[in-house]
Amino acid sequence: MSDPWLLIEVLDGETPASAWRRTYADALVDAAIADRAVRWSWHQHDHGVVFEIAFRTEGIRDQFCRRRSVKVALDAAPDQQRGLIIIPGGGD
Repeated sequence: MSDPWLLIEVLDGETPASAWRRTYADALVDAAIADRAVRWSWHQHDHGVVFEIAFRTEGIRDQFCRRRSVKVALDAAPDQQRGLIIIPGGGD
């Protein structure tokens, strides 16, 4: 069994995804800690950033996604049409 995880990829748009990360990283990490994430990491690539988070249960992962601070961060992605990819996975 693997921990339920969530991958959030934000691509560059009118502004760089790295600027989005600087603005919203603390809020996303704080939300992950509040929801008892078991691990998380940031990755930067040529066209954006990736935030990977693992949780103890799918319910906790889903609770994280419903947090207002998470929704605000995702709604602020530089390219809402093609530059926000959210992939849930793992779990039972």
